[in-house]
Amino acid sequence: MSYHYGSSSSSSSSSTPPNARKSTVNAQGLIAPDGYHYMPDGTLMSDIEHARMYGGGGTIELFNLDTTNIKASGEKRKFTITGNGTFSLMIKNESDQHYNFITNKFQAANTRLANVKLRNTYSGNISFPVAPTTTDIVNGAITDGVKVVMDNNVATKMEVGDRVTGNAALNAANVTVVELSTDSNAKKFSMSEAIAIADDAVLSFTGSDQYDVFLFAEDGTKHANYSEARFADDSIDINSSIGSDSLLLRKVIYQALDVRLTLSAISPSTATLFSGTTPTPQIITTNTGKNTGKIPFSFSVSAGGTHSFRIDKIPTISDVMIFVTRTIGSSPIAIEGEDVSGSTNFRWPIDNIDGLTAGMSVLGSNVTAGTIISPYEEVITELEGTAQERKFVKVRVEALDTLGAKPTITINTATKALTTVQTGNIVFNKQQAAALADDEIRIYGYGPDAIQALSGWDIELSDIAVTLTKPTALVTTTTVNSTTVAIDNADGLMDDVSTVSGFNINSSVVNPTVTNIGSYSGSTATLTLSSAQSLEAGETLTFDGAGRTITISGNIEVKNAGAVRSDWGGRLIFDLERFITATNELSE
Repeated sequence: MSYHYGSSSSSSSSSTPPNARKSTVNAQGLIAPDGYHYMPDGTLMSDIEHARMYGGGGTIELFNLDTTNIKASGEKRKFTITGNGTFSLMIKNESDQHYNFITNKFQAANTRLANVKLRNTYSGNISFPVAPTTTDIVNGAITDGVKVVMDNNVATKMEVGDRVTGNAALNAANVTVVELSTDSNAKKFSMSEAIAIADDAVLSFTGSDQYDVFLFAEDGTKHANYSEARFADDSIDINSSIGSDSLLLRKVIYQALDVRLTLSAISPSTATLFSGTTPTPQIITTNTGKNTGKIPFSFSVSAGGTHSFRIDKIPTISDVMIFVTRTIGSSPIAIEGEDVSGSTNFRWPIDNIDGLTAGMSVLGSNVTAGTIISPYEEVITELEGTAQERKFVKVRVEALDTLGAKPTITINTATKALTTVQTGNIVFNKQQAAALADDEIRIYGYGPDAIQALSGWDIELSDIAVTLTKPTALVTTTTVNSTTVAIDNADGLMDDVSTVSGFNINSSVVNPTVTNIGSYSGSTATLTLSSAQSLEAGETLTFDGAGRTITISGNIEVKNAGAVRSDWGGRLIFDLERFITATNELSE
């Protein structure tokens, strides 16, 4: 029986004698050690000895396969093998199931694309299934906390790192399994954050997967010469390496969980006038290494009670940032010639400088105001004030220094996310007090370049708009030709900014401005307007220019999504302080 999978420009037979043909797997399905193979009689022989005795059988020059992360929903991937000779291709997942190139499904029995004759090019496709998902039923409502009891033993339904979905709150969040058999209860697990869940709710648990791809050179064929690639931590990058110095060439592909980007807005400095600000974030779901195309977004931000917002400008992506949390070391490192008489220092050790760049802002409870990451320079001026004045740098210390250490790159076995940690020193533009020692600080990066440096995400925003929800109020007392107007709700109004319109408002020139908000109780108030009005009790007034709620909208395109690091959290944040003025009208 014959079948076709993919295509090859020729199916010519090998010149290797039948009694000299070799295989990486024997009749019992055992894989030969690296550098060895099985002969037709079942004996092991080294590849070097075989080549010496029987000669070569061609060369596999190139194996072209997209090894970026597979979507949780599954994907079809094309592969191309270039060269001449004979090859076998085997794919296994984490559950030790093998890909069947006839059914295009994974199965328990050992199978592969075996002893394919290659001449010039062979192409085919691999259908990767949806990420493994199970379901189970909640046994008892969860009103708060992270511990959930299920109908069945959790070890049979989920693994640590699985994403949990099943209601609107879970589906919108990024909740994962962090512990199995919590409190020694085989039916209880713990979530990464507290979410209310109803009794008898059906939860889904979606995991990641790993696919190991093995390309074997068969029947006297060899791989192209090995050209090794390494990660920054000096570990081997097998996907970027080319060729092989044995009969085996291996690649690995991860099927990672979907990643979520949260669009929000805050006041980074927690300025008093922004106190109580509450965003209603929007979540964008994508896959690592993927392009989303343009996605519309729209989310609201509400001011705190008695606070008001005024829009100063339309923000750009330069007003958008992310921040990461990092930890300062226990002792500063003095720079040569630095004045440390006040127990303050420019240079400090930090637990991770990965992604940090000069110019990023730094905030923390013991961080000097106005601090950014910056190189240090001591400049000497000679003959100052004369025609011969010249300056030269006596001491220069770069903003970031790895101290010659290599980074540590780890992969989360559950989520398949890569994390890089690079210890080193950091230098600030301002000296920091000794109280900074051992502090956790926030480091902010603005604009697309800094966002990509800190997160690995390539993001583009367009068509950004900010709109104000106009406050309305009812007149509580009839007013006759007076600038004083009593209303039932002054929330969102701003002195000397808000203008008013209504059925009986005389706006023969312009709508009058609210010049004073008197007797403001946090709701009712007596307004002073810039022109006298005659208004009836119960009529509705509409105010413009300021309000309690703004809506930020536009389009977002994630050109390349990275992992969501734990020190970041996946939040893309509009800095309200850059385009909004906030006031507290109760204190005015």
